[in-house]
Amino acid sequence: MDASKLRQRVLTLDEERRKLLHLILRALGMVSGSLYQMKRRCGHPGCKCAKGDLHSSWYLSRLIEGKTKLDYIGRVVPEWLDEAVRRYQTYQSILARVRKLDLEISECLNLLRDMKVKRFEEAKKEHR
Repeated sequence: MDASKLRQRVLTLDEERRKLLHLILRALGMVSGSLYQMKRRCGHPGCKCAKGDLHSSWYLSRLIEGKTKLDYIGRVVPEWLDEAVRRYQTYQSILARVRKLDLEISECLNLLRDMKVKRFEEAKKEHR
């Protein structure tokens, strides 16, 4: 890739990065973690779950000090919690994309630098 195309690529990546940062900086309240539904049998012989219709309940899974912690939510996830967890997951996805863009921008800038760098001997000859 020539220098002109590299410069244009950096500008394109930077524009995408700025748009994503704008979204991140305007983020609403979030709850970290993921929602999981668990289904199980209660063990009572006459219960509906003995025939295959399992009981279900929701949990919020979070990583705390390197360990997974499950918090019981109930049979139904409140709408506010569902939205707050979705916002967190969206935020994390955008943040991951920003990091990828940062890396690609850095790689392009390094290539541009390498195209401009001359060995000492070459630069010395030019200035004689």
